[in-house]
Amino acid sequence: MLPIILLFGISEKVTYKSINEVVAANLALQKIEELKCRPFAELRGMIEAHAADQVEGPFTEISLPIETNVQWNSPGVEYSREARISFFPSPDPNPQQPDYELQKRRVRIRVIVHFIEIMTDGRRKEKDFELATLLGDEGLASGMNASFTTGVKP
Repeated sequence: MLPIILLFGISEKVTYKSINEVVAANLALQKIEELKCRPFAELRGMIEAHAADQVEGPFTEISLPIETNVQWNSPGVEYSREARISFFPSPDPNPQQPDYELQKRRVRIRVIVHFIEIMTDGRRKEKDFELATLLGDEGLASGMNASFTTGVKP
């Protein structure tokens, strides 16, 4: 009987830790969706605004302010998240390349959720969960152009 009772205790701890990771994943996904809803030009402008020369760079991955919210926390767990954006595939496109402007048409969004699990003995266990995605300039679309003309077929 004792091993079965111990198994329930271990199972409860594993479930509790899994819930913390699911919350972290949801917080990361929520921030990514929030940033994806912004116009591409705004995200590009944020990256360019942090460069010494806003036209030619050098550009870097920029970190948005770290967010905390007591409503995210649960008993024994504290969450915070940080979003970072950069050009992709290179955070610092080379202005000497012929495709320089194309290199600035995709943005990488990374969100890192930091969470601290406070153990029953008072120790603090820090963990990070990271989620990333790419966002393309909606004006560029897939590179296809379409045009329609009106007229009568002969």
